[in-house]
Amino acid sequence: MEELDAFPISSEKKKYILESVNPILEDMVVEVIQRVPGDPVPFMLEWLEKRRVQEEDKQLSPEERTRLETDNARLEEEKTRVKMQMREVAKYVAEHAAANNDQEEDDDDEEDEAPPDFFDKPRNLKARQSVSAEAYGEWNTKKMFVPAVVSKTEEQTQRLRQCLRQSILFSSLDERDMWHVIGAMKEVTVAEKTRVINQGDDGDFLFVVEKGELDCIILGDEGATRL
Repeated sequence: MEELDAFPISSEKKKYILESVNPILEDMVVEVIQRVPGDPVPFMLEWLEKRRVQEEDKQLSPEERTRLETDNARLEEEKTRVKMQMREVAKYVAEHAAANNDQEEDDDDEEDEAPPDFFDKPRNLKARQSVSAEAYGEWNTKKMFVPAVVSKTEEQTQRLRQCLRQSILFSSLDERDMWHVIGAMKEVTVAEKTRVINQGDDGDFLFVVEKGELDCIILGDEGATRL
């Protein structure tokens, strides 16, 4: 305790520092030196959070630990199932977009066809010295898929990003796909007791709830069921 004698603090606080704080700081510093992260602050915050979880786990009873392990296994299965569904949706969207592009190209081909009397007009039969690239290449250009982008502020973008990272549906997206999803999203504020969707409506959009709660009620043969 000699190294703390120069500080004007009580013996109880010195004991607290030596017995409770120093062991944690020493372990964290050792981990930082071994890993050498580019930005140590987020790394240390994440390390402290893991340490907190480990300490809480030590307080669990065997029954609680078993229950949590069962819940975690069920969530992992659900996550795997949702990922498979997302892949199927992405595949469907890609195929649908490709089909639309093919249809648009067919329409462009029809529009670019020569008028009926084109070949009846007298033409200059002299040899041509050049060919216009614009006349023969522009209609053949492939149209690239452009994702929808809804204008939003930087503050809205960061809130959406933080919200999506906590969602099991979007947490595994890479940065490029995450920004595509964020760009296409639109922030909507609804009043209390507002019905946002009805059973049987087309499922052509998805709600991600940032704040508040939504009640989900399913109407069946036996009446209404609240989930």
